[in-house]
Amino acid sequence: MKTNLLITAALLFLFSSLTLSAQVKNKKNLSTVRFETSIDCENCVNTIMKNIPFEKGVKDVKCDLETKEVTVQYQKDKTSPETLKRSIEKLGFTAKEVTEKKKEEVSPQGSRQ
Repeated sequence: MKTNLLITAALLFLFSSLTLSAQVKNKKNLSTVRFETSIDCENCVNTIMKNIPFEKGVKDVKCDLETKEVTVQYQKDKTSPETLKRSIEKLGFTAKEVTEKKKEEVSPQGSRQ
């Protein structure tokens, strides 16, 4: 009986270790991209949120109607920003990747430096 208990405990420990290491590996492979889009209403946001999460490699999608931006977290080995851009455009919206350089050009007061 003790042997069965020890074997079961060892197998559970091994399985949980493998699961945790797989999760850590996947987090290292994640990247995030932002797109300026032509979304202008809640229906547009709903269209994005009902379709883009099902694209291969997509882990998370956020839409900001106020700034008209869509942020996508994805697995780098399964998809790319270009593929995600085409997916948004297939839904009928424009999509332009936002780079960090553009963000730095605007000061906190909103004026260009």
